[in-house]
Amino acid sequence: MVGIHPAFGAVRKLARRAGESELPVLVTGESGTGKELIAREVHDRSPRAGAPFVVVDCGILAKEMGRSELFGHVRGAFTGATESRPGLVGVAHGGTLFFDEVGELDEPLQRQLLRLIQEGEYRMVGDHRWKRAGVRVVAATNRDLKKGVEAGRFRDDLYFRLRVIQLHLPALRERRSDIPLLISHFLDRFADVRKAACRISPETCALLEGYDWPGNIRELAHTIAGALALAAGDVITPDDLPSEVQDAEIRPDRGIYSLPYKDARRICMDRFTKEYLHRALVGTDGNVSRAAQKSGIGRQYFQYRMSEHGMTAAQYRKRMYDAHADAGGKEPGD
Repeated sequence: MVGIHPAFGAVRKLARRAGESELPVLVTGESGTGKELIAREVHDRSPRAGAPFVVVDCGILAKEMGRSELFGHVRGAFTGATESRPGLVGVAHGGTLFFDEVGELDEPLQRQLLRLIQEGEYRMVGDHRWKRAGVRVVAATNRDLKKGVEAGRFRDDLYFRLRVIQLHLPALRERRSDIPLLISHFLDRFADVRKAACRISPETCALLEGYDWPGNIRELAHTIAGALALAAGDVITPDDLPSEVQDAEIRPDRGIYSLPYKDARRICMDRFTKEYLHRALVGTDGNVSRAAQKSGIGRQYFQYRMSEHGMTAAQYRKRMYDAHADAGGKEPGD
């Protein structure tokens, strides 16, 4: 989970809080925005973190076998069922069941999923007995489920049960400030594609930042992996990018990708740290102790990182004083 954009940070904060409950969670966003990663973060922050996180790919559940895949079956339930087999619900017992692209489920499975959530129970195919599920349900979709309800394609009762907690992931084009960090991350992740380190030319960086990324983070990852494989030398050039990216609108160059990727990543992380400290201090009017406490960081370490970036509490107290004076209010301490 890489990114410092405020909208992305807000989703991660909500995901951590959602992990503390047992309520269903609905993750929405375009394809490739990282919905499964956020779902895993909800699981990892929950009391179920040590139990299985099981993914149900709703798009490939065969309609005639979907119930068996999901709930399992007993021996003799249908032709070829020579032995009992647990479904994904049974595999996930004690953990989290993640329904990826839940909008793809057909109506019978929607109905059975609703009972699973409401009653916490299910039946294996061929069995008349109800079993306790013992799972938490998290679902994701790139569809507008509300429109699906209006069109009669998705059950309204299931929709309202799923979206008790809703997390919406912004598209990559809505958080362009995270693109440099993501580029550095993928350069590092796919470094084994090449024997030597590789850097990105300023022109290439400008194209990557200007492209709209309809496939979002997944598309960016594949683009970087492909560019690393195609680069003739130790510099990734525009010619190493897909044609649609080459045609992107050029945006102002940030100038860091003429450096080796490890240096570029360090610069990005320095920017992130400074921005984080700044926001914490602004939110506490320069009170270092409160800023450190709210950040979950020791005061001495927080102050040490401030000094690294030439930041002082006095700067923020003066900022508060000046803002007070501009507003015509009383001076601090009056």
